[in-house]
Amino acid sequence: MNRVKSYIIAILIISIGGCKTTPKVEDEGKSLRGATPIQLFMGTCVVGRHSLSALEESAQRKGFNVAPTEIAQNYLKGNSGKAWLLENDEGHFGLALLENNLCSVYVHQGEPDTIQASMESWLPPVGSGFTYKKELVSKSGSLTTTSYTLYQGSVFLEQWVLTINTSKPTNLVAIMSYHGA
Repeated sequence: MNRVKSYIIAILIISIGGCKTTPKVEDEGKSLRGATPIQLFMGTCVVGRHSLSALEESAQRKGFNVAPTEIAQNYLKGNSGKAWLLENDEGHFGLALLENNLCSVYVHQGEPDTIQASMESWLPPVGSGFTYKKELVSKSGSLTTTSYTLYQGSVFLEQWVLTINTSKPTNLVAIMSYHGA
């Protein structure tokens, strides 16, 4: 019986010694890339860049519904286009596609710095064959607009534009816009 106890204790000691004792470190980049606002932007505007029907299908899969006329007018600001709404446990979002193919996701909650870091986590890494140019377009009071122009070699691919609102309280934290070639 003592042999069995010794054997069990030895197995436990070996098992415990073989376990890692360092805590799991979360991959911050993965967390940022998985944030709801950027997933909505990538999953609608970027995925739907080639056709209105692709964008509408993506928006529907993400849970967006066609916005009532009075709300759509807020997102379209007098331009021709379509608008959708999404309200879920993650928050309140708007989606607009203008007739000129400019697509935007409106983010009504969240932390501005996290939203910007989330967008930047999707930029192409060095050595990928893709490059980008980050440019501060404007800064006025609590509003900052940054442009990210993406290239393959010297060929323009697309442009992401992020407008962040840092005023507190606010009903609109960010607008993420997409324009392709």
